[in-house]
Amino acid sequence: MKKCAFITLGCKVNQYETQALREAIISNGYEEASFSSPADLCVINTCTVTSTSDEKSRQQIRKVIRNNPDATVIVTGCYAESDAEAIKKIDGVEYVFEKGKESMLIDFVKNGFVINNTSVTVSNNIGEHNTKKLRRNESAFDLKISKFDGHTRAFLKIEDGCDIFCSYCIIPYVRGKVVSKKIDDVIFEAEQLISNGYKEIVLTGIHLGAYGKDTGYQLNIIDVLKELQNLSGLERIRLSSIEVNEITDSLIDTIANSEKVCPHFHLPLQSGDDYVLKRMNRKYNTAQYLKTLEKIEEKLELPSISTDVMVGFPGEKRRHFENTLRLCEKAGFSRIHIFPYSPREDTPAAKMPDHCKPSEIKARKKELEFLATETSLRYKNLFIDRNISILVEGTRDKKTGKLCGYSDRYIKVLFDDTDTLMNEIVDVYVERVSPQFVMGKCSSHAERGNE
Repeated sequence: MKKCAFITLGCKVNQYETQALREAIISNGYEEASFSSPADLCVINTCTVTSTSDEKSRQQIRKVIRNNPDATVIVTGCYAESDAEAIKKIDGVEYVFEKGKESMLIDFVKNGFVINNTSVTVSNNIGEHNTKKLRRNESAFDLKISKFDGHTRAFLKIEDGCDIFCSYCIIPYVRGKVVSKKIDDVIFEAEQLISNGYKEIVLTGIHLGAYGKDTGYQLNIIDVLKELQNLSGLERIRLSSIEVNEITDSLIDTIANSEKVCPHFHLPLQSGDDYVLKRMNRKYNTAQYLKTLEKIEEKLELPSISTDVMVGFPGEKRRHFENTLRLCEKAGFSRIHIFPYSPREDTPAAKMPDHCKPSEIKARKKELEFLATETSLRYKNLFIDRNISILVEGTRDKKTGKLCGYSDRYIKVLFDDTDTLMNEIVDVYVERVSPQFVMGKCSSHAERGNE
C-alpha cells in the first residue's frame, strides 16, 4: 500500500481541510506514513495570512522535498491560491492546487495523477483578479470528515470566506465571500464525529459569526448551536474566533442557558485604540468592545475571554499602544495572542507610509507579553480551591509527563492519574496556577453527564 503524508500550516480551518483530504486520500488506497518513514505522496496545506506565513510555507515545502526526494509533492491551501507561480518555481513541487479545488485534487489522486486541464489548476496573482476571486467559493464543503486524527477535540468547519476587508488582511481575496455549510451537513458530520468518540466539537470558520449571511440569515450561528445541543453523546460545543460586533444578546443568552456550549469567547481585539482600529478597517470601536464584555460577564459566571492583538500597525504611536495596554488590563483577558505587524503585499496597510520601526514593534510585543502573563494569572487564580471540569487529552503533557486537558473555559490543566482517564471528562481540584496552566488532583472519575 502506498504511503501518504500531510503537512498543515495556519489556522483551525486549514487543519479541518487537511483532515478532509486525509480521509479522502486514504479511502482511495493510501496509508498514512509514520513521522519518520518516507512517503509516496506528500500534501502540503499552506498559509498566506502574512508574508512570514508565505516564507514558512516555502520552508516547509523545501523540507518535505528534502526528506522525501522520491515522493509526489502536491501543494494546496491559501498560499497556493495567492502565489502559485512562486511555488511552481520550487524544484521538486509537481502539482499546485488552488483553494476550492480540493475535490479535484482527490479525483487527481484517484486517477493516478493523470494530468488534464480541469483537474490541475494554478491561480494567477490575487492582485490581478480580486473581483473574480470574490465570486467563487461554492466548492468550500465538497469534502467532509468523520474523525480528527491526532486531536481529542474535533474542529468542524461550518463557514468559509470573509468580506470584512481588514486593511492588513489578504484572506478575503484568497477565500472569497462568505459561504455557509448546510445545517443538515453540519449535523451529519457532527454525528460522525460523535460516533467515533469525540466529546467536544469546535465550530470553526474564516468569519464564523457570518454563518448564514449568504442566505440572508435564514439560519444563523445560534440555530447551529441549538441543533448541536440536541445530539446525544456530544458533551461540549466550543466557538472558535468570532467578531465582537457579532456577539448579540441572543447569542449570549443561548450560551448562558446551555449546558454544552463552553463559556469561552475568543474575540479578536487587534488594537485598543479607536484611531488604529479605523485604519485597520475593523467594524467596532473600543467602547463597543468593552460594552460587549460587560454583557457577557453579566450573564455568565467567570467567562473566559481570549483575544488577538496586533502590535506595531502602521501609524501606531506610543499613545495608541498605551490605550491598548489599558484596555487589555481592564478586560482581564484569560489569554492574549500577540502578533507583531508585518506588511502583507497587496493590502492597503502595506501601502501606508508611516510604518513602525522593527525595534518599536519588538519592544511593544515584549511589554504586552508581560501584561498578558499578569492577566492570565489573575484569571486562573479565580479557580484555586475550585473543581473544574476538563476533557483529558489522549496523550500526556510532553514536558511534565502528567495527564493534561482543557476546561470548558479553555484553561490548560495538569494532574497525576492513570491513562484510563484519557478522552474522558473529569473534575480536577485546582491547587496552584502558572501563566501557562493550572495544576491539581482529580476529584471525580465520572463523566459530567453521569454525575
